[in-house]
Amino acid sequence: MENQLDRISAVRSLAELLPLLDEIAREARDGQSTVAQRCALLRTLVLSPGLSQSLETGAAIDALVERLGPPDWIEHFGAVVDKEFPGLVVRVIDEQLDVGHLDLLNLVPAANVDVLLATLKKLGQYIDSVEGSVRRLRGMRVAMVCGALFERLQDGKIWRRRKVPACGIDGESIIGLKQKKALSDLPVAYERRVNQLQRADLRRSLEGVRTSAEPQSLPVDDYDKLFEVRSPLRLGISSANASDNHIRSKEQGGKTLNVGIDLCTADLEEPAPPLRVTARRLAEPRLVLHSRSAEFEADFEINTKGDAAAQSELFFAYNRGGDEALRMVKQALVHTGIVGADSQDVVADVGRLFGDAGIEITTASAIQQGSGLGTSSILAAAILKVLYRLTGHPAGTKEGEYPDLFDQSVLLEQSIGLNSGWQDARGAHGGPSAVKDFYAPPTNGLPTPELSYVEVDAELFRRRVILFDTGIARGATRGLNVVMEAYLARHRHRYGAIRESLAIHDRMVDALRAGDYSQLGQMASRYWQLRCILDPEATNPAIQQLFEPPLSELTEGGTLTGAGGGGFGLLIAREGEEEGLRECLKKLKDQRAYARSAVVDYRLDATGLQLTEHPAS
Repeated sequence: MENQLDRISAVRSLAELLPLLDEIAREARDGQSTVAQRCALLRTLVLSPGLSQSLETGAAIDALVERLGPPDWIEHFGAVVDKEFPGLVVRVIDEQLDVGHLDLLNLVPAANVDVLLATLKKLGQYIDSVEGSVRRLRGMRVAMVCGALFERLQDGKIWRRRKVPACGIDGESIIGLKQKKALSDLPVAYERRVNQLQRADLRRSLEGVRTSAEPQSLPVDDYDKLFEVRSPLRLGISSANASDNHIRSKEQGGKTLNVGIDLCTADLEEPAPPLRVTARRLAEPRLVLHSRSAEFEADFEINTKGDAAAQSELFFAYNRGGDEALRMVKQALVHTGIVGADSQDVVADVGRLFGDAGIEITTASAIQQGSGLGTSSILAAAILKVLYRLTGHPAGTKEGEYPDLFDQSVLLEQSIGLNSGWQDARGAHGGPSAVKDFYAPPTNGLPTPELSYVEVDAELFRRRVILFDTGIARGATRGLNVVMEAYLARHRHRYGAIRESLAIHDRMVDALRAGDYSQLGQMASRYWQLRCILDPEATNPAIQQLFEPPLSELTEGGTLTGAGGGGFGLLIAREGEEEGLRECLKKLKDQRAYARSAVVDYRLDATGLQLTEHPAS
């Protein structure tokens, strides 16, 4: 027995393990092993570091169960699973092992309800034993497991004489569902709880950097000024496939590589910053908001002429699903303390800081959201920058901008249900080079990315890296992000893509530093393949044309920026094929899917968000 345990601990692949599994199955059938010995074998198998490293624990579990078959598995390992399974689930979560909970559930016979109930109880006890950030982050994985367990516990007969067990991560919604025994709603509710726990941890993490100072009144000298922020967008070359997600950064570290860029959009002769936010004080007590985006326009105004409570309710309509176009700037007014979170008189709140007068804010974007260029996140940072300048917050100054402004922009987006990462807005930060390589080490607190600038030949970059607007927008993620789901579930077939994405990131950085665009193209293509493994909806037959002949014959490789599914393609032209690639891309416009597409001229922008002040006209 000791020899078997040592051999399981030493294996590095499933192929090494299979002969040993045959031996274990044979001894179990022949009665040559005790329950205690089989318990030790199961623990060693599930917790094997070699199998976890090769992501083959799930396959090993399946192989063992298959060798015995359902009847013999229940006979010889049923008691083992009853005894060991709840504790193994907790250990996998607590030790952050790369073992999927769905793979673990393959150990449990379908009719074994008692072990599932015992696991719910064990998870509740575990959550009660941990505190702070650990409770919230491990709680995200606990929520995933609870959702899967309740998927299997839908039979109402199970609960006739039982209460649905509580868990320390349950929010009000889940508590209410459990009281009503609304079992069919619990799996989805726990999925939503994952995002809620991440947002809660992000807020707590930011408490350490958020200034406690109240917003200051606008100085009289600034009454007649127009404040304007212009910003580049960020061309994301790599995020190691969403490693800038909050929980992934905290637990495993995150890496991103992006470039600040200006774009040549409609009516422009040369590239310019695509985002613009302006603010000015109004002499009358009113709040006026304008949105001038590439895909829509919206306006909002409230003043002292109407009922204050009714107008305030209209302002907060975005919290109830309305006023999509202006929700970012409205929430930014709340975020910065200009408007109270539960204000019954929004106009009065504004007047308190602006000399019993009002304010007009206009946001403008030359690029539609869903482009994959960080538009929403950078717009959040630009809005906050101008509002912080108006209210005397240090993040509104050039010296105080980094990193506080970008941390706050993440929190702002999270507060309206957008799942952005820390790199999205940071891509617009200025410095010695437009190309920025970030690394956020694992941490128990707020991820603090270390910034390195990558020197490149800007003209060579522009010549070899072709930017193609597919004209296809992909909406921002509001549910459980598929990459985060693969991470938390340690999905057997998709989690490996997360691992490999981190591994090739540094090779992409090295290729850029060396000006090796052939290597960069190869890495970009592999990166795109990994993205599609993680999220099959990132691509479709139309998008895949960008990576197939005849286009692929003109490129070294490429990817889509952002989450994929549309937005901008980043294609690395082969030396001497730059114009041929541009012409070939332009011909795609004849296809219905690419009717709104365009090859986009751009330039690298190292200046970042620029705030200027002018006399208001």
